[in-house]
Amino acid sequence: MTLRRREFLKIMTTGAAIGLGLDRTPTPAADTTEEKPIFSFGLIADTQYSDAAPSMNRYYRESLSKLEACVKHLNSLRPDFVVQLGDLINGGFADFDPMLPLFDKFSVPLYHVVGNHDVAVEPENKDKVLARLGLDKVGAKKGYYDLGRNGWRLVVLNGTDISIQAHLPGTEQYEAAERLLEDLRAKGARNGQFWNGAIGAEQLAWLKRTLAAAAAAGERTVVFCHFPVYPAGMHTLWNDTHVLEVLEAAKGVVAYIAGHDHAGGCAAGKGIQHLTVAGMVETRETAYALVKAYPDRLSVTGFGREPSRVLSIVT
Repeated sequence: MTLRRREFLKIMTTGAAIGLGLDRTPTPAADTTEEKPIFSFGLIADTQYSDAAPSMNRYYRESLSKLEACVKHLNSLRPDFVVQLGDLINGGFADFDPMLPLFDKFSVPLYHVVGNHDVAVEPENKDKVLARLGLDKVGAKKGYYDLGRNGWRLVVLNGTDISIQAHLPGTEQYEAAERLLEDLRAKGARNGQFWNGAIGAEQLAWLKRTLAAAAAAGERTVVFCHFPVYPAGMHTLWNDTHVLEVLEAAKGVVAYIAGHDHAGGCAAGKGIQHLTVAGMVETRETAYALVKAYPDRLSVTGFGREPSRVLSIVT
């Protein structure tokens, strides 16, 4: 097959750019709609930075340059806010130091979600993670919070509430995590993995109240969590079924957006769209997205390994 000169140059230019790390920002397809969205937001998942050599197709050091290019590109697209879906680092508290200043370069509000690697830090630093992410500044001293936006409700969950990695042995939370994990493994559950976590009773009660208040106010809700809940698999919350029941019982829940599963994916549940964003660490290219919210859909423009999709709103 003979390549036209333009096609040949495009292939050569793209390959050189990726190989040299010169430009990790792909050119998206043009958004041809003239309809103005209600709001828009950027999504980034699993940068998982560490000053470490590549392993298992994870390019830890390269997350710095990929994130820098991502911030620059998303700023140029001018979303209303950006959500960082967790696993910002790979597990060393000092790794926050080079990464957080890059996130500070966003020209729009940035909202952090707690991931399992974020809390898998040294024992003496586990209780410092939420403050290091600035979650205390939005009143999220326990890692979960909600915000209003143009008649919509944004709900951020903390899936490390009950977790082996977030808590120290001997604590009530650690022992609860051990019991839950042992029970799942005894049942042969696919999500019986130490890297997952669960939403605790207090947070679940808060979630129910928050969703009920949003429904009473006529708001639509988008829920963000590091861990998926649907479809069931190796990366879903330990109590995925229980959380899913709460979401499906509430009125107005449009979408549940997560990270954690680096492969990414999308599935439609009972009236709820479930989007998992591909992990930025697990590609030499990049992976992130811009979402535009419309009355009848969420339009997702993916960059790099993250595909573009249109998620219909059925609620």
